[in-house]
Amino acid sequence: MKKYFVWLIFSLFLFIDIVLAYYKAPVDVTSMSIDELQDAMEKGYLSSETLVHLYLDRIDAYDDLYNAINQLNPDAIEQAKILDEERENGKIRGKLHGIPILVKCNIDVLGIPTTGGTKALSDNYPLANSTVVQRLVDEGAIILGSTNMSELAFSASNSYSSYGYVKNVFNVDYTPYGSSGGSAVAVSAVFAAAALGTDTNSSIRLPASGAGIVGIRPTIGLVSRKGVIPYDIERDTVGVLSRNVADNALLLSIISGEDEEDDYTKGFEKKDITFNLKDLEGVNIGVPTQYVKGDKDESGVWSETDPEIYELLVDSIKKLEERGANIIYLDDFVKSSNISIATSTYAGITMCDNFNEYIKGTTGTIRSFEELADSDGHVQRLSGYKKGCGGEYNSKESRDKKKKVYRDYVDEVFEVNELDIVLYPTLKNRVFLYNKTGNISPGSSFGSVIGYPSISVPMGFISDGFSYNIEFLSLANKEEILYEVASIYEEVNGNNLTVPSLVPSLYEVPTEVIKLKQLYEEVLLNNSDIGVVNEWLNDCRIFFQNYNEVNDVAQEANELIDIYEMNSIENIHEKFVAFPNILRVFIYVILILAIVLIIKNFIKLKI
Repeated sequence: MKKYFVWLIFSLFLFIDIVLAYYKAPVDVTSMSIDELQDAMEKGYLSSETLVHLYLDRIDAYDDLYNAINQLNPDAIEQAKILDEERENGKIRGKLHGIPILVKCNIDVLGIPTTGGTKALSDNYPLANSTVVQRLVDEGAIILGSTNMSELAFSASNSYSSYGYVKNVFNVDYTPYGSSGGSAVAVSAVFAAAALGTDTNSSIRLPASGAGIVGIRPTIGLVSRKGVIPYDIERDTVGVLSRNVADNALLLSIISGEDEEDDYTKGFEKKDITFNLKDLEGVNIGVPTQYVKGDKDESGVWSETDPEIYELLVDSIKKLEERGANIIYLDDFVKSSNISIATSTYAGITMCDNFNEYIKGTTGTIRSFEELADSDGHVQRLSGYKKGCGGEYNSKESRDKKKKVYRDYVDEVFEVNELDIVLYPTLKNRVFLYNKTGNISPGSSFGSVIGYPSISVPMGFISDGFSYNIEFLSLANKEEILYEVASIYEEVNGNNLTVPSLVPSLYEVPTEVIKLKQLYEEVLLNNSDIGVVNEWLNDCRIFFQNYNEVNDVAQEANELIDIYEMNSIENIHEKFVAFPNILRVFIYVILILAIVLIIKNFIKLKI
């Protein structure tokens, strides 16, 4: 009995130690954008190393609920230390310097196996970073790890792989959708600042809706697929998942542009996304009525939209109108002939040959698609895809002709109605259980077929406790207008960087620390240069730098506040700020006196 008591006490102390082992910072990273994280690092509140630890702590604390992470980068902390040293020496690589990013596990990252969600590829190590990852790294990002997904990107209903199911961030009994479910959940749960995913038909935008975050499918060809496990090369694209529109635009601008190793990207320039619109005056937005509302007697894309989702959308349209948008209702935008084109132009048959080309850039046991299909390390059936091995298919020309019909139709609707974008709900139906197949009827497939871009942005919650998204579609290579409209919508809709209730912050920032930061920044702004002020500022810097090692941060912050007030630093500072004016007057008086003396002496000499 005594032995068990001792073990109980030891376990309690161990538990307390584990809880206390979590890192803390004078800012709450769960409510911060990438720009705010950068600002915090510039001011000394965070280091990149601390930021990496904060995200790893969240993964350690919460990912057992979700299974969103596939692999972690073993070198992330060391990479963060290098970036911190560079920052200290005045070298900033770019707008992502020191920012941890996650990528879907079908995207190559040096040092991490690219599994595609299948254990058959558990030793599939790339020889180089994918183009998109290298562009992030060049901009200063740290790749924190890879995220789980639908195995080989096959499913939109779930993110189920041989590494298990990913669970919905709001309720773990429900689906996060797929195939980029791990990336979406990880971003929503704040396991990193943002993530990359891939989208073939709806694989970024559906998970974005399920996680209450922002997801973009860019124009096909705008972003390189070099170093990405292929599925349907005619529809596959890398895209961005983030917690706000500005972060999304930032990452897309970094990863976009021509890549000589991907023929699809030829002629595409790097995007430089800026936000210039203050309102939506002159912006024409189309609303496909028969898709948006639907009919209870119809099925598929024409099925009735859930009434609560529909009400969210109606409210969203009203908010856009209030900001000046011109809403144009399109009664016959969704044509059955185009739906037929969408379903008859899949190019999964190309997967075998494209995979065999991809695998040349990696090392591992599996060296061909045939070997992958014949292995035991996957949960999806792959044998049927072997029919495409060796280019034995001859349907691309037929697919291209059909897509042109669809593309010409969409272009005509945009031209006749002078549209800038079209909007619709990303999902018409409610979230379903994670191990079931439910009705998704996504409008997300509208642009996927013809390679046009669309962005999915949170509308809000309904009574089932889940968030649902609105989606904006534009013509090819028109991401700028998507981001402008999405940004204004985000603003008027009141979306903010809150975290799901299942994954609260692992630490609190005391009010005393918040007050100290405010005082610190006020003094910094005034750019003082006297001893007592500089000494106090330096003490504050040391406190922030060593914040994680301080036992009672509130008490120490209070002491620094007391020093500020007791030594009348504020008064000293005010006198110091005023001093240059006094000095200026004194100099003027001296100069005048000198001039008078010179003139007087000159007159004497003349006399």
